[in-house]
Amino acid sequence: MIKLDIATRNYQADDKIREYVRGKIGGLEKYLPRDARANTHAQVWLEEDENGREDNRFVCEIVMTVDGTTLVSREGTVNMYAAIDIVEAKVKSQIRTLKDKQTDQHRRPRVFSRLLHRKAVAEDSAPEASPADPSL
Repeated sequence: MIKLDIATRNYQADDKIREYVRGKIGGLEKYLPRDARANTHAQVWLEEDENGREDNRFVCEIVMTVDGTTLVSREGTVNMYAAIDIVEAKVKSQIRTLKDKQTDQHRRPRVFSRLLHRKAVAEDSAPEASPADPSL
């Protein structure tokens, strides 16, 4: 389970927005490597920037630490929910990149060959259609 801290700056976050953040950011757990899930910590900052541009008023920032690697994403939009969605997509992309770098390159062809073998075995065991009787 991801350890999640939600903090605010110049913004009053109600229970509804906090639950939304827990659902979105907590859902990133399934994209993490299994051995890294227990040690993952995420800090979410929700901020209302009144001095910024009008269309970037609500800002969401995530700082996630996965096995010593820090992933950072920040986005500002008109709506706090939209900012959370965009940041979640950015962090998901960063996690995929991190996971691809950590995946053993020698293991991939072996897994792929197993999948091909399973497909070939499944095709061989499928019942064959009997030819139509020409006498009828």
